[in-house]
Amino acid sequence: MPILDEFPFPFHKPETQELMRVLAGLYRTEIEAVLLTQPFGVDPANVTPLQKPINLWFELLQMLAAQGTVRPTVEAVRKQFPRNPRAPFLDALLADRVAPVSAEPVPPAGAHAVFDDTVTAPEALLFFDDLTMPVGRVPNLVRTLGRLVTLASAVCLLRVENPFGQFFGTGFHIGRKWILTNHHVLFPRGAVATRVQADFGFDVDAVGNSLPVKSLAGSVRSIQGETADDWAVVGVDDLESDWPVLALSGAAIPNVGDLAYIVQHPGGQQKRLGFVRNTISDVTDGVLRYLTDTEPGSSGAPVFDAQGDLIGLHHAGGSPVQVVGKPPVSKNEGIRISRVLERLQAAGIQI
Repeated sequence: MPILDEFPFPFHKPETQELMRVLAGLYRTEIEAVLLTQPFGVDPANVTPLQKPINLWFELLQMLAAQGTVRPTVEAVRKQFPRNPRAPFLDALLADRVAPVSAEPVPPAGAHAVFDDTVTAPEALLFFDDLTMPVGRVPNLVRTLGRLVTLASAVCLLRVENPFGQFFGTGFHIGRKWILTNHHVLFPRGAVATRVQADFGFDVDAVGNSLPVKSLAGSVRSIQGETADDWAVVGVDDLESDWPVLALSGAAIPNVGDLAYIVQHPGGQQKRLGFVRNTISDVTDGVLRYLTDTEPGSSGAPVFDAQGDLIGLHHAGGSPVQVVGKPPVSKNEGIRISRVLERLQAAGIQI
């Protein structure tokens, strides 16, 4: 039976977990979610209030599956967001086709996230309503963006397969043959990849036309990584000699209030840059947390500072939360690149 028509709803399947995450991203507040689902049989009085979006959608999909209305709900979402980058994923579900999903795990309902993604009032206040900036600081932004454009060709979309299905994430070239990403990207659902493709140049030109993609096979025998700091590498041959290599050392120590820029493949789509409302809100010895926009599929992306130096390996996104009257804001987390370098050296990986 197609997953959109199953009852009970098959939350154990990667595609349905991805649907739950997509819906939580599109409808971030309880009001938005209830307005969508009420015509399809959800009684607002039965909805548990003040839940995180991912837990809210776990509950709503249970209710919709009991009514047999998951499919028309997804059809309504597809019509409401005709140009959303996740539309192809929804189309695949509606047509009962295999749909590649993000490798980022979805915590079980009621479980803690990968990290403490609670957004505090001071962090919410870092999420400014004003998107303007002093004109005198524009040259600094131009320099940063120019540097990131130069480095962006080191970043690739990773397409991964294992016995659990097809997954995607982001990776980047760190030297010799190595591509660095997250452990959960190369070990989706805990099982090592049986096939890896690294798509370089999956991007658009200055007028929005798609660029040619160079897809290279990763050597699954070369995969190494650790779950604790969520890093992994895969060897890829035939890398272009003029593609940049992202240096793992030399960046200044990041501080709260600094800016974090992320070159990523969110949702498995063409390369994008997170560069607004991108303040670092917390730094520890091992991780940094920031408000820069990411999505599932951004896992394994490089995090840069304002000088264009590599400071982190993005690995987890938090749930959108409304605090002190601000728009819903998510706190995201990356592994400090200094920690990753330390673990690579301990593993004897030659960069």
